[in-house]
Parts: sequence; C-alpha cells; structure tokens
Amino acid sequence: MKKQTAMVLVLAAICLAAPAWAQYGGATGPASENSTDPSGDHRDSGPRSLPPDPEGKAEDLRLNGKCDQAIPIFRALASYGAGFEIAHYNLGLCLLEISKSEPDAGRAAGLKQAAAVSILKAANAGLPKPQALLVTMYLDGVGVAPDPVAAGTWALIYHENGARLALGLANIPPDLQARLDSALTQTSWAQAQARADAWTPIAAKN
Repeated sequence: MKKQTAMVLVLAAICLAAPAWAQYGGATGPASENSTDPSGDHRDSGPRSLPPDPEGKAEDLRLNGKCDQAIPIFRALASYGAGFEIAHYNLGLCLLEISKSEPDAGRAAGLKQAAAVSILKAANAGLPKPQALLVTMYLDGVGVAPDPVAAGTWALIYHENGARLALGLANIPPDLQARLDSALTQTSWAQAQARADAWTPIAAKN
C-alpha cells in the first residue's frame, strides 16, 4: 500500500478527531442538502438544525436502537465531506440496521446499497472499522455484488492499516480468515494483493 506508513498519524487523527470537528461545525448543517433518502422520501433543501454535540447525540441514538432518529443527523454531518468520515461509517451502520426490519424487499435492498456507499466512503478515507466490515459485506453480498477478491483486498488493507495498529484494533477473526481462504484461490489472492498494494486513502466527499 503506497504511502501507508506516512499515513499512520494522519489516519489516527481522523479517527480520533472527527467527532470534535463535527461539533466544531456548529448548530446547523450544510447550506443545502438536496437529495433523496433510500426509502424514497425527498428531503427539502436548506439549512438543517442540529443538536448540540451532534455526533455524540447521533451515536447515543444509534447505540440505543433509534437509528431512524440518528440517520438525519449522521447524513447532515456526512454531507460536510472530508473530516466527517466517522459520520459516513455510522450512517452506513444505521442504514444496515433499519434494513433488517424493512418489510419491503426492494426498499430493504436500497437501504443496504446506500449503506455500502457510505461505508465505502469511510473505508476509502482510511478508517479501519469500515474496512473490516467491508470484508464480510463483499463475502456475503450485503449492499454490493458478492466479490471475494474485493473482500480479500479490504482484509489486506485493514491488516496493514497504520491507524488500526495505532488504535490497537485486532486483526480480522480466524473464522472470517478461514472463509476468505476458502473463497479465494492463490490467483485471486494475488489479485487482491495487487489491488491492496495500489490502494491509497481518499478523503470522503459529500
């Protein structure tokens, strides 16, 4: 992975400082947010009012099973782009969570696809936890087409992630590694390694 060592402190800073940056962003969201949520409901463009410490509030809502309330906050924070990669990750987690209770198969699939997009943004920015989650998402085809090579690529990127090492995060568990070894051949592992070697972090955009 190019420039991986040089990125260690930068990535660790992103992981640890993003909530503070989100709070520094103020009590209102971006000036304009003209998009459609995965359920098909159109949201009005214009300022979005956020609570004090919006990242902490949204995280508390997520951890207490209130992702429906957390999603608008995470979405508003994620729309700021670079520096708010944790909001992208948490938005993806919430979208995956509410997809589990969505009775309409089409809407549930749309929620999973939107979750994958958001988690990919956080992973490509260099955050280790979304990188680890993408391993199982690509193996199981959750929000993305099943792709063992992509799963192996993210496993290799996560393993070598300097931020993972700095934060003391464990490597992927043995049972998941066994699944990867079963799904990939020597040739496909070589393809995954080539992709991982060519990967470089990209700051998330809104």
